[in-house]
Amino acid sequence: MASCSTLDILSDLPEDILENIFSHLSMREVVRTSVLSTKWRFKCISVPHLIFNDDCIPVSVGALRHDKLVQIVNHVLLLHRGPVLTFQISSSQLNTCSDIDSWILYLSLYSVNSIKDFKLVISKSERHNVHPCLFSFKKLIHLILAGCVIVLPVMFKGFSCLTTLAFKHVTLSNAAFDCLVSTCPQLERLALIDMDGPTHIELSNLKLKYLLIYGKFIPIYLKELRFLVYASFVATTAAHPDQRRTCNFSNILGSLPGIQKLVMGGWYLQSLAIGDMPRRLPSTYDHLRSIYFHLNVKDMKDILVAIWLLKSSPNLQKLEIHFWCSKRDAIVPIMDQQKAKDHLECTFNKLRVVDMSRLLGMKMELEFIKFILANSPVLETMNIIPAINGIDKGLLLKELLRLKRASPQAEICVLEP
Repeated sequence: MASCSTLDILSDLPEDILENIFSHLSMREVVRTSVLSTKWRFKCISVPHLIFNDDCIPVSVGALRHDKLVQIVNHVLLLHRGPVLTFQISSSQLNTCSDIDSWILYLSLYSVNSIKDFKLVISKSERHNVHPCLFSFKKLIHLILAGCVIVLPVMFKGFSCLTTLAFKHVTLSNAAFDCLVSTCPQLERLALIDMDGPTHIELSNLKLKYLLIYGKFIPIYLKELRFLVYASFVATTAAHPDQRRTCNFSNILGSLPGIQKLVMGGWYLQSLAIGDMPRRLPSTYDHLRSIYFHLNVKDMKDILVAIWLLKSSPNLQKLEIHFWCSKRDAIVPIMDQQKAKDHLECTFNKLRVVDMSRLLGMKMELEFIKFILANSPVLETMNIIPAINGIDKGLLLKELLRLKRASPQAEICVLEP
Protein backbone atom coordinates (compact mmCIF):
# COMPACT_ATOMS: atom_id res chain seq x y z
CA MET A 1 0.00 0.00 0.00
CA ALA A 2 2.85 2.35 0.85
CA SER A 3 4.56 1.78 -2.52
CA CYS A 4 1.28 2.32 -4.38
CA SER A 5 0.63 5.60 -2.63
CA THR A 6 3.92 7.02 -3.85
CA LEU A 7 3.35 5.97 -7.45
CA ASP A 8 2.99 9.02 -9.72
CA ILE A 9 0.28 7.71 -12.02
CA LEU A 10 -0.22 11.06 -13.78
CA SER A 11 3.45 11.31 -14.70
CA ASP A 12 3.34 7.93 -16.42
CA LEU A 13 0.44 8.72 -18.74
CA PRO A 14 1.28 8.30 -22.45
CA GLU A 15 2.23 11.50 -24.28
CA ASP A 16 -0.75 11.41 -26.66
CA ILE A 17 -3.20 11.13 -23.75
CA LEU A 18 -1.51 14.04 -21.99
CA GLU A 19 -1.76 16.18 -25.11
CA ASN A 20 -5.45 15.32 -25.45
CA ILE A 21 -6.11 16.31 -21.83
CA PHE A 22 -4.33 19.64 -22.22
CA SER A 23 -6.18 20.42 -25.46
CA HIS A 24 -9.46 20.54 -23.51
CA LEU A 25 -8.22 22.90 -20.79
CA SER A 26 -8.16 26.69 -20.69
CA MET A 27 -4.76 28.36 -20.31
CA ARG A 28 -5.54 29.12 -16.69
CA GLU A 29 -6.25 25.45 -16.01
CA VAL A 30 -3.13 24.38 -17.93
CA VAL A 31 -0.94 26.47 -15.62
CA ARG A 32 -2.67 25.03 -12.55
CA THR A 33 -1.84 21.45 -13.61
CA SER A 34 1.82 22.05 -12.70
CA VAL A 35 1.02 21.09 -9.09
CA LEU A 36 -0.48 17.71 -10.01
CA SER A 37 2.64 15.85 -11.12
CA THR A 38 6.42 16.18 -11.17
CA LYS A 39 6.50 15.87 -14.96
CA TRP A 40 3.55 18.22 -15.41
CA ARG A 41 5.42 21.08 -13.74
CA PHE A 42 7.08 21.82 -17.07
CA LYS A 43 4.33 20.49 -19.33
CA CYS A 44 2.49 23.80 -19.33
CA ILE A 45 5.41 25.62 -20.95
CA SER A 46 5.40 23.31 -23.98
CA VAL A 47 1.66 22.88 -24.58
CA PRO A 48 1.13 23.37 -28.35
CA HIS A 49 -2.42 24.77 -28.11
CA LEU A 50 -2.53 28.30 -26.69
CA ILE A 51 -6.15 29.39 -26.24
CA PHE A 52 -6.94 32.62 -24.38
CA ASN A 53 -10.49 33.75 -23.56
CA ASP A 54 -12.44 35.42 -20.74
CA ASP A 55 -11.97 32.36 -18.53
CA CYS A 56 -8.26 33.18 -18.32
CA ILE A 57 -8.90 36.51 -16.58
CA PRO A 58 -9.52 36.60 -12.81
CA VAL A 59 -12.73 38.38 -11.91
CA SER A 60 -10.90 40.23 -9.14
CA VAL A 61 -9.02 42.50 -11.58
CA GLY A 62 -12.20 44.47 -12.29
CA ALA A 63 -11.85 47.15 -14.97
CA LEU A 64 -8.25 46.17 -15.76
CA ARG A 65 -9.26 42.99 -17.57
CA HIS A 66 -7.63 43.97 -20.88
CA ASP A 67 -4.32 44.72 -19.16
CA LYS A 68 -4.49 41.44 -17.24
CA LEU A 69 -5.19 39.47 -20.42
CA VAL A 70 -2.18 41.05 -22.19
CA GLN A 71 -0.03 40.30 -19.15
CA ILE A 72 -1.13 36.63 -19.17
CA VAL A 73 -0.42 36.17 -22.89
CA ASN A 74 2.99 37.83 -22.58
CA HIS A 75 3.87 35.64 -19.60
CA VAL A 76 2.85 32.41 -21.37
CA LEU A 77 4.81 33.27 -24.53
CA LEU A 78 7.87 34.32 -22.53
CA LEU A 79 8.07 30.90 -20.85
CA HIS A 80 6.88 28.80 -23.78
CA ARG A 81 9.13 26.19 -25.34
CA GLY A 82 8.47 24.18 -28.46
CA PRO A 83 6.22 24.70 -31.50
CA VAL A 84 2.76 26.31 -31.33
CA LEU A 85 0.01 24.59 -33.32
CA THR A 86 -2.94 26.68 -32.13
CA PHE A 87 -3.02 30.34 -31.10
CA GLN A 88 -6.44 31.76 -30.29
CA ILE A 89 -7.46 34.96 -28.50
CA SER A 90 -11.21 35.48 -28.33
CA SER A 91 -11.71 37.53 -25.19
CA SER A 92 -14.39 40.21 -25.02
CA GLN A 93 -11.85 42.42 -23.21
CA LEU A 94 -9.17 42.71 -25.89
CA ASN A 95 -8.41 46.15 -27.35
CA THR A 96 -6.05 46.95 -30.19
CA CYS A 97 -2.51 47.33 -28.83
CA SER A 98 1.13 46.93 -29.88
CA ASP A 99 1.40 43.67 -27.92
CA ILE A 100 -0.74 41.93 -30.56
CA ASP A 101 1.97 42.62 -33.16
CA SER A 102 4.58 41.25 -30.74
CA TRP A 103 2.61 38.00 -30.41
CA ILE A 104 2.39 37.58 -34.19
CA LEU A 105 6.11 38.32 -34.53
CA TYR A 106 6.89 35.72 -31.87
CA LEU A 107 4.88 33.09 -33.76
CA SER A 108 6.57 34.03 -37.04
CA LEU A 109 9.98 33.48 -35.44
CA TYR A 110 9.38 30.24 -33.54
CA SER A 111 6.30 28.56 -35.08
CA VAL A 112 5.98 29.85 -38.63
CA ASN A 113 6.10 26.30 -40.04
CA SER A 114 3.98 24.66 -37.35
CA ILE A 115 1.03 26.90 -36.55
CA LYS A 116 -2.18 25.60 -38.10
CA ASP A 117 -4.93 27.45 -36.26
CA PHE A 118 -4.92 31.23 -35.68
CA LYS A 119 -7.80 33.23 -34.21
CA LEU A 120 -7.74 36.90 -33.22
CA VAL A 121 -10.88 38.69 -32.03
CA ILE A 122 -10.64 42.41 -31.26
CA SER A 123 -13.86 43.10 -29.38
CA LYS A 124 -13.28 46.67 -28.27
CA SER A 125 -11.94 50.02 -29.53
CA GLU A 126 -10.95 50.66 -33.15
CA ARG A 127 -9.89 47.94 -35.58
CA HIS A 128 -6.39 46.57 -35.41
CA ASN A 129 -4.01 46.66 -38.39
CA VAL A 130 -2.87 43.08 -38.70
CA HIS A 131 0.90 42.64 -38.77
CA PRO A 132 2.01 41.37 -42.22
CA CYS A 133 3.97 38.52 -40.61
CA LEU A 134 0.65 36.75 -40.09
CA PHE A 135 0.56 36.04 -43.82
CA SER A 136 3.82 34.11 -43.63
CA PHE A 137 2.15 31.23 -41.73
CA LYS A 138 2.21 28.82 -44.66
CA LYS A 139 0.76 25.82 -42.77
CA LEU A 140 -2.42 27.57 -41.59
CA ILE A 141 -5.57 25.45 -41.83
CA HIS A 142 -7.97 27.71 -39.89
CA LEU A 143 -7.87 31.52 -39.86
CA ILE A 144 -10.44 33.63 -37.95
CA LEU A 145 -10.13 37.41 -37.64
CA ALA A 146 -12.52 39.94 -36.08
CA GLY A 147 -12.12 43.67 -35.63
CA CYS A 148 -9.12 43.92 -37.95
CA VAL A 149 -7.77 45.81 -40.95
CA ILE A 150 -5.98 43.68 -43.55
CA VAL A 151 -3.33 44.89 -45.96
CA LEU A 152 -1.68 41.98 -47.73
CA PRO A 153 2.13 42.11 -48.08
CA VAL A 154 3.44 42.31 -51.64
CA MET A 155 5.16 38.94 -51.31
CA PHE A 156 2.03 37.10 -50.15
CA LYS A 157 1.68 33.83 -52.08
CA GLY A 158 -1.48 32.49 -50.44
CA PHE A 159 -2.35 29.86 -47.85
CA SER A 160 -2.01 26.54 -49.65
CA CYS A 161 -3.42 24.49 -46.73
CA LEU A 162 -6.20 26.79 -45.51
CA THR A 163 -9.64 25.12 -45.28
CA THR A 164 -11.51 27.58 -43.01
CA LEU A 165 -11.57 31.38 -43.32
CA ALA A 166 -13.84 33.62 -41.22
CA PHE A 167 -13.88 37.44 -41.09
CA LYS A 168 -16.08 39.64 -38.88
CA HIS A 169 -15.89 43.44 -38.82
CA VAL A 170 -12.86 43.25 -41.09
CA THR A 171 -11.72 46.01 -43.45
CA LEU A 172 -9.90 45.15 -46.68
CA SER A 173 -9.88 46.20 -50.33
CA ASN A 174 -11.39 44.42 -53.33
CA ALA A 175 -7.90 43.51 -54.56
CA ALA A 176 -6.87 42.12 -51.17
CA PHE A 177 -10.02 40.01 -50.85
CA ASP A 178 -9.73 38.64 -54.40
CA CYS A 179 -6.06 37.80 -53.86
CA LEU A 180 -6.72 36.13 -50.53
CA VAL A 181 -9.57 33.81 -51.56
CA SER A 182 -8.05 32.97 -54.96
CA THR A 183 -4.81 31.77 -53.37
CA CYS A 184 -6.46 29.32 -50.98
CA PRO A 185 -6.99 26.27 -53.22
CA GLN A 186 -8.13 24.01 -50.32
CA LEU A 187 -10.73 26.44 -48.94
CA GLU A 188 -13.92 24.64 -47.84
CA ARG A 189 -15.57 27.04 -45.36
CA LEU A 190 -15.90 30.80 -45.77
CA ALA A 191 -17.77 33.19 -43.44
CA LEU A 192 -17.93 36.95 -44.07
CA ILE A 193 -19.81 38.99 -41.45
CA ASP A 194 -20.26 42.77 -41.52
CA MET A 195 -17.38 43.33 -43.91
CA ASP A 196 -16.13 46.82 -44.70
CA GLY A 197 -14.29 47.49 -47.92
CA PRO A 198 -15.14 45.06 -50.73
CA THR A 199 -17.68 46.57 -53.12
CA HIS A 200 -18.29 43.13 -54.61
CA ILE A 201 -17.51 39.51 -53.75
CA GLU A 202 -16.43 37.08 -56.45
CA LEU A 203 -15.81 33.42 -55.66
CA SER A 204 -14.69 30.55 -57.82
CA ASN A 205 -13.04 28.24 -55.27
CA LEU A 206 -13.70 24.74 -56.56
CA LYS A 207 -13.59 23.02 -53.15
CA LEU A 208 -15.83 25.45 -51.25
CA LYS A 209 -18.59 23.62 -49.34
CA TYR A 210 -19.95 26.13 -46.81
CA LEU A 211 -20.54 29.83 -47.44
CA LEU A 212 -22.01 32.46 -45.10
CA ILE A 213 -22.29 36.15 -46.02
CA TYR A 214 -24.00 38.52 -43.56
CA GLY A 215 -24.16 42.31 -43.51
CA LYS A 216 -24.97 45.24 -45.77
CA PHE A 217 -25.83 44.24 -49.31
CA ILE A 218 -22.80 43.50 -51.50
CA PRO A 219 -23.13 42.17 -55.08
CA ILE A 220 -22.01 38.56 -55.29
CA TYR A 221 -20.67 36.61 -58.25
CA LEU A 222 -20.44 32.84 -57.75
CA LYS A 223 -18.70 30.72 -60.38
CA GLU A 224 -18.23 26.95 -60.58
CA LEU A 225 -19.10 26.27 -56.94
CA ARG A 226 -20.21 22.76 -57.78
CA PHE A 227 -19.36 21.32 -54.33
CA LEU A 228 -21.14 24.01 -52.29
CA VAL A 229 -23.71 22.30 -50.05
CA TYR A 230 -24.66 25.16 -47.68
CA ALA A 231 -25.10 28.84 -48.51
CA SER A 232 -26.46 31.60 -46.28
CA PHE A 233 -26.97 35.13 -47.62
CA VAL A 234 -28.39 37.73 -45.22
CA ALA A 235 -28.54 41.37 -46.37
CA THR A 236 -29.19 43.92 -43.62
CA THR A 237 -29.69 46.71 -46.20
CA ALA A 238 -31.35 46.91 -49.60
CA ALA A 239 -29.28 47.16 -52.77
CA HIS A 240 -28.34 50.69 -53.82
CA PRO A 241 -29.47 51.89 -57.28
CA ASP A 242 -25.92 51.59 -58.68
CA GLN A 243 -25.74 47.98 -57.46
CA ARG A 244 -28.99 46.88 -59.02
CA ARG A 245 -27.67 46.23 -62.51
CA THR A 246 -25.53 43.38 -61.11
CA CYS A 247 -28.42 41.69 -59.26
CA ASN A 248 -29.66 38.60 -61.05
CA PHE A 249 -30.13 34.88 -60.61
CA SER A 250 -27.25 33.82 -62.80
CA ASN A 251 -24.61 35.62 -60.73
CA ILE A 252 -25.71 33.99 -57.48
CA LEU A 253 -27.72 30.81 -58.05
CA GLY A 254 -26.56 29.87 -61.51
CA SER A 255 -23.57 27.76 -60.44
CA LEU A 256 -24.78 25.92 -57.34
CA PRO A 257 -25.80 22.50 -58.69
CA GLY A 258 -24.92 20.67 -55.45
CA ILE A 259 -26.57 23.06 -52.96
CA GLN A 260 -28.43 21.25 -50.15
CA LYS A 261 -29.42 24.08 -47.79
CA LEU A 262 -30.09 27.68 -48.85
CA VAL A 263 -30.74 30.68 -46.58
CA MET A 264 -31.79 34.09 -47.91
CA GLY A 265 -32.49 36.51 -45.08
CA GLY A 266 -33.14 40.21 -44.72
CA TRP A 267 -33.29 41.97 -48.08
CA TYR A 268 -31.52 39.27 -50.02
CA LEU A 269 -34.44 37.62 -51.78
CA GLN A 270 -35.59 41.05 -52.89
CA SER A 271 -32.16 41.82 -54.32
CA LEU A 272 -32.58 38.85 -56.67
CA ALA A 273 -35.89 40.30 -57.82
CA ILE A 274 -34.45 43.65 -58.91
CA GLY A 275 -33.20 42.71 -62.37
CA ASP A 276 -35.07 41.26 -65.34
CA MET A 277 -36.97 38.18 -64.25
CA PRO A 278 -36.43 34.93 -66.17
CA ARG A 279 -39.40 32.72 -66.95
CA ARG A 280 -37.47 29.91 -65.28
CA LEU A 281 -34.40 29.65 -63.09
CA PRO A 282 -31.05 28.81 -64.73
CA SER A 283 -30.88 25.41 -63.03
CA THR A 284 -32.87 22.72 -61.27
CA TYR A 285 -31.60 22.23 -57.74
CA ASP A 286 -32.01 18.48 -57.38
CA HIS A 287 -29.99 18.27 -54.15
CA LEU A 288 -31.68 21.18 -52.38
CA ARG A 289 -33.40 19.83 -49.23
CA SER A 290 -33.93 22.94 -47.09
CA ILE A 291 -34.81 26.57 -47.92
CA TYR A 292 -35.23 29.58 -45.63
CA PHE A 293 -36.13 33.06 -46.85
CA HIS A 294 -37.72 36.38 -45.87
CA LEU A 295 -40.73 37.23 -48.07
CA ASN A 296 -42.40 40.60 -48.59
CA VAL A 297 -46.01 39.67 -49.33
CA LYS A 298 -46.67 43.14 -50.76
CA ASP A 299 -44.01 42.70 -53.47
CA MET A 300 -45.01 40.90 -56.67
CA LYS A 301 -41.40 40.26 -57.75
CA ASP A 302 -40.43 38.98 -54.31
CA ILE A 303 -43.25 36.45 -54.51
CA LEU A 304 -42.33 35.38 -58.04
CA VAL A 305 -38.71 34.79 -57.04
CA ALA A 306 -39.85 32.65 -54.11
CA ILE A 307 -42.25 30.63 -56.28
CA TRP A 308 -39.71 29.99 -59.04
CA LEU A 309 -37.12 28.99 -56.47
CA LEU A 310 -39.56 26.47 -54.98
CA LYS A 311 -40.53 25.17 -58.41
CA SER A 312 -36.87 24.53 -59.20
CA SER A 313 -36.36 22.46 -56.02
CA PRO A 314 -38.11 19.14 -56.73
CA ASN A 315 -36.62 17.33 -53.70
CA LEU A 316 -37.31 20.00 -51.08
CA GLN A 317 -37.98 18.51 -47.62
CA LYS A 318 -38.06 21.56 -45.32
CA LEU A 319 -39.29 25.09 -46.00
CA GLU A 320 -39.02 28.08 -43.64
CA ILE A 321 -40.58 31.45 -44.47
CA HIS A 322 -40.36 34.66 -42.44
CA PHE A 323 -43.08 37.02 -43.69
CA TRP A 324 -42.83 40.78 -43.76
CA CYS A 325 -45.11 43.37 -45.28
CA SER A 326 -44.18 46.71 -46.84
CA LYS A 327 -45.78 48.23 -49.91
CA ARG A 328 -43.38 51.20 -49.70
CA ASP A 329 -40.32 48.93 -49.99
CA ALA A 330 -41.76 46.74 -52.73
CA ILE A 331 -40.08 46.77 -56.14
CA VAL A 332 -43.38 45.97 -57.86
CA PRO A 333 -46.29 46.28 -55.42
CA ILE A 334 -49.09 43.73 -55.86
CA MET A 335 -52.03 45.47 -57.51
CA ASP A 336 -53.88 42.32 -58.49
CA GLN A 337 -54.02 39.34 -56.11
CA GLN A 338 -55.17 37.04 -58.92
CA LYS A 339 -52.03 37.77 -60.94
CA ALA A 340 -49.88 36.46 -58.08
CA LYS A 341 -52.16 33.47 -57.46
CA ASP A 342 -51.89 32.40 -61.12
CA HIS A 343 -48.24 31.46 -60.55
CA LEU A 344 -49.00 29.18 -57.60
CA GLU A 345 -48.77 25.88 -59.48
CA CYS A 346 -46.33 23.25 -58.27
CA THR A 347 -46.22 19.92 -56.47
CA PHE A 348 -43.86 19.27 -53.55
CA ASN A 349 -43.50 15.51 -53.51
CA LYS A 350 -40.82 15.43 -50.79
CA LEU A 351 -41.83 18.35 -48.55
CA ARG A 352 -42.38 17.21 -44.95
CA VAL A 353 -41.88 20.23 -42.67
CA VAL A 354 -42.96 23.85 -43.14
CA ASP A 355 -42.27 26.66 -40.63
CA MET A 356 -43.80 30.10 -41.12
CA SER A 357 -43.19 33.03 -38.81
CA ARG A 358 -44.49 36.58 -38.30
CA LEU A 359 -47.81 35.88 -40.04
CA LEU A 360 -49.96 39.02 -40.19
CA GLY A 361 -53.06 37.42 -41.67
CA MET A 362 -52.67 39.06 -45.09
CA LYS A 363 -54.59 37.57 -47.99
CA MET A 364 -51.39 36.67 -49.87
CA GLU A 365 -49.99 34.87 -46.83
CA LEU A 366 -53.08 32.69 -46.63
CA GLU A 367 -52.86 31.99 -50.35
CA PHE A 368 -49.27 30.82 -49.86
CA ILE A 369 -50.35 28.47 -47.07
CA LYS A 370 -53.24 27.19 -49.16
CA PHE A 371 -50.86 26.61 -52.08
CA ILE A 372 -48.43 24.55 -49.97
CA LEU A 373 -51.09 22.48 -48.18
CA ALA A 374 -52.85 21.61 -51.45
CA ASN A 375 -49.62 20.54 -53.19
CA SER A 376 -47.62 18.66 -50.53
CA PRO A 377 -48.78 15.01 -50.47
CA VAL A 378 -46.30 13.85 -47.78
CA LEU A 379 -46.39 16.94 -45.54
CA GLU A 380 -46.17 16.02 -41.86
CA THR A 381 -45.99 19.32 -39.95
CA MET A 382 -46.78 22.97 -40.63
CA ASN A 383 -45.80 25.30 -37.78
CA ILE A 384 -47.14 28.85 -37.92
CA ILE A 385 -46.18 31.71 -35.61
CA PRO A 386 -48.34 34.86 -35.95
CA ALA A 387 -46.84 38.31 -35.60
CA ILE A 388 -47.16 39.86 -32.13
CA ASN A 389 -49.75 42.36 -33.37
CA GLY A 390 -50.98 40.19 -36.22
CA ILE A 391 -54.00 37.97 -36.73
CA ASP A 392 -55.69 36.40 -33.70
CA LYS A 393 -54.43 32.86 -33.04
CA GLY A 394 -57.89 31.33 -32.72
CA LEU A 395 -59.20 33.06 -35.83
CA LEU A 396 -56.14 31.96 -37.81
CA LEU A 397 -56.50 28.33 -36.75
CA LYS A 398 -60.18 28.37 -37.70
CA GLU A 399 -59.26 29.74 -41.14
CA LEU A 400 -56.54 27.14 -41.66
CA LEU A 401 -58.73 24.17 -40.76
CA ARG A 402 -60.95 24.99 -43.75
CA LEU A 403 -58.12 24.61 -46.25
CA LYS A 404 -57.74 21.50 -48.39
CA ARG A 405 -54.73 19.27 -47.61
CA ALA A 406 -53.04 16.91 -50.04
CA SER A 407 -51.50 15.03 -47.11
CA PRO A 408 -53.96 13.29 -44.74
CA GLN A 409 -51.35 13.18 -41.94
CA ALA A 410 -50.45 16.88 -42.15
CA GLU A 411 -50.63 18.55 -38.74
CA ILE A 412 -51.04 22.31 -38.47
CA CYS A 413 -49.71 23.93 -35.30
CA VAL A 414 -50.30 27.62 -34.51
CA LEU A 415 -47.71 28.64 -31.92
CA GLU A 416 -47.45 31.64 -29.62
CA PRO A 417 -45.53 34.62 -31.07
